[in-house]
Formats: sequence, C-alpha cells, structure tokens
Amino acid sequence: MSHKKAVLLTCCVAFLWSLAGWNIKMIQWSPFAIAGGRSIIAAILLLPVMIKKGIKVTPAAIGGAVCYMAFNYCFIYSTKYATSAFAIMMQYTAPVYVAILSWLVLKEHVTKMDVMSIIAVLVGMLFFFIDSADGGSIFGKIVAVMNGITFAGVSFFLRIQKNENPVVSMFLGNVLSGIVGLFFMIHSTIPDGTSLAFLGLAGFLCAFTYMMYALASTGLSTLETVLLPVIDPVMNPVWVFLFCGERPGALSIAGAMVILAAILIRGISGVPGKAFHKEK
Repeated sequence: MSHKKAVLLTCCVAFLWSLAGWNIKMIQWSPFAIAGGRSIIAAILLLPVMIKKGIKVTPAAIGGAVCYMAFNYCFIYSTKYATSAFAIMMQYTAPVYVAILSWLVLKEHVTKMDVMSIIAVLVGMLFFFIDSADGGSIFGKIVAVMNGITFAGVSFFLRIQKNENPVVSMFLGNVLSGIVGLFFMIHSTIPDGTSLAFLGLAGFLCAFTYMMYALASTGLSTLETVLLPVIDPVMNPVWVFLFCGERPGALSIAGAMVILAAILIRGISGVPGKAFHKEK
C-alpha cells in the first residue's frame, strides 16, 4: 500500500476506533465477557477473508495475536473500571515503547521531529491523566497502563509482517481472545437486547478496523502506526461525553489540542523522511 493511502486509511480507522469507549460503556456485561464476545464476532467476520487469502502462521503472526489478545482484555477492562479518557490515553503511550523496539530490533531511525512529536503527545496525555486521575478504581488504572505496552506489541509485530499478510495476526488474536472469553460468557447472565446490539457493533468495528489497520501498516513505519491513530484518544472522550455524560475537564481539552497540534505538525513536516524509512 502506498504511504499516502496508508496514512489516510489509518486516520479513518482511528476515527472509528474513537467510538469504542462509548460502545463498551453501553454494553451491560462483564468486561471479560465483552472482550470474548466481541472477538468471536470479529473472528467470524474475518474468517471469509482468511479462507480467501490463506492463513500462514509465522512467529510474528503469533506474537501479534498474543499482544492483540492481551490488549483487547486490558483495554476493555480499563474502559469499564477506569474513565474512558484514562484508558485510551494510556494506550497511546505506545509510541515510547515502539520507538525503543524499532531502534533496537528493526534498526529504524528516529528523527528529531519524531522525538518532538512523541514528547508533545506525551504532554497532551499527561493533561488527560491529571484530569481523569480521580475516576475509576486503582486496579483499573494499573491495567490501563498495560494498554500502551500491549498496543505497542501489536504495532511492532504488524510492522515485521509488512511483506506478508498482517491480517492473520488480527484473526488469530480474535480467535484466541474468543476462546479465553468463552468461560466468562458462559458464567455471565445473558445481556439485554441493547447490549447485544452494541456487542454486535463492537464485533463488526473490531473486525473491519483492525483488518484495515493491519493492511495500512504495510505502508507505514512502526512509529507511524501508533502516532497517526492518536485521533482516537482525542475523539473518544467526546463521544462518551455526548452519549454517556462523562464530561471531559479543561485539562482534557487542553491535552486534546496539544495532541492535535502534534499530529498536524508531524504531517506537514513530511511523513516519512528518508531517515524514517529504510530503503528497500
């Protein structure tokens, strides 16, 4: 995929991802049951694609699948038991971990502009963190910290599969997540009709967006796969506020402005530079 198409597609995916917080809040079910149910629906929807393209299981595909499964459970649990803004902001600490992994393992260079963008994003996240620090349980916040680590793992393994079919990781990750979640689904009460409808929507968005994200990753550097989707944490609290009444404070709004500025400056500067991608 060309770089321009990959950037546009990733931004569209990030916008759809931003609906996740509101979507999850609307499902009256345990977080582990939600994670399992969403993944089962997503795996079923991805199955025809896998049958058509074939499933080639590689170490990188398995690594991406395991990281995705872990991210799925951590994100949904922290969204349920911490504030949505806190959960999503912790996810986007991923660029820090990705930059280190990319430098150590993939030998990708990180430019000064990349470093400045990461710092700006982290400053924006800090505003969100301070603003939402009083909401949710302590354990929910601890789990939320894992969102960034596991999401970085997903992005890292997708990047390794740039010349393969990275959608395999998404499919296998949902299969694993669905298997783990079956226990919690069986031991949970059946949700009401509204919750089932939102669970179906969550499964569809999960299958569609992560498939598109995996495909777009073939045209992006590892760092871009986690920098470009930061549209998600900006819009996520907005939807939750509009539909669930979870009001973002002044610091959250300030954080959103900082993150948006980082995205715009990063894009105008020219993505990626020669120092950002290795020549093939």
